[in-house]
Amino acid sequence: MNKTLITGLVLTGFMVLAALFGGYFAPHSLQDQLKTEYIVDENGKGTIVSPPAAPGAEYPFGTDKNGYDLMTKLLYGAKYTIFVSLAIAVARVFVGGLLGMLTGYYGKNPNKPIRKGASLGILNGIPIFLIAWFAMAGITMNPGLSPLLMSILLGVVLTLVGIPSVIAVTKDKTRVIRDRQFVLASHSLGAGNWKIIRSHLFPHLKESFLILIVQEVILVLSLFGQLAIFNIFVGGTTMYFDPAEFHSRTNEWSGLIGQARTSFYANQWMLFIPLASYIVLIVGFHLVAGGLEAVFKKKYAKSAHL
Repeated sequence: MNKTLITGLVLTGFMVLAALFGGYFAPHSLQDQLKTEYIVDENGKGTIVSPPAAPGAEYPFGTDKNGYDLMTKLLYGAKYTIFVSLAIAVARVFVGGLLGMLTGYYGKNPNKPIRKGASLGILNGIPIFLIAWFAMAGITMNPGLSPLLMSILLGVVLTLVGIPSVIAVTKDKTRVIRDRQFVLASHSLGAGNWKIIRSHLFPHLKESFLILIVQEVILVLSLFGQLAIFNIFVGGTTMYFDPAEFHSRTNEWSGLIGQARTSFYANQWMLFIPLASYIVLIVGFHLVAGGLEAVFKKKYAKSAHL
């Protein structure tokens, strides 16, 4: 039993369920607001209630400084955090994987060692972040487009900047398979190129694609976090003036973290609860990726499968 994979699936499955159905179980609506008021109990003792409220019975995760329930915001924002990152990852692997297979199969075999995974690591680097920041910085503040369209626009940008790395990784793995004896034998027996790609390359790469999708989700989530530091949130940013404040229009988790950075020294729950949720989500995907790698490594330990 692969405990790593099971743990990862449980964590990510719980998060996906929260994204799908969390809105039905939210303790409040997104419009419910705790306002400042003076309350007198049966003993005649008066108490001033004002936001932000610390975590308690009525507000399990507390409220933000404007009095909106933090648990409700997390539940409604989960779908943007999870499904947008998944969509970007799948798009990257679909397009980059297809192009990588084609360039790896038809391209010349270079006389240099294959750098397994080297290109994938670039995605955590500053250049990728700078490209995404430059593309979105001028249009994300108080945009005229809906949150859904802004999410799609950010998804397109992050997909495009991630495709080259996926191409490089897939091309390297395709070259390894292309030079295997069973592929050469199939080619000698008259199999066409598309037949070889469909019957040999893809079946031997499909597990790698699955792992790559999970790894890409992690990379996309890290990019969300980097962009949120500069107030670029999934779905667009609402900017208020005097004083300047930045709020996520979708309540996606990296946006909740970004807009709560000033709560590090006071009312820490506004920062640490979304941050803890975000970390658990990323750890869950890390465990899934590690578990899948262990499963496939064991499965093909005695075969020529990549």
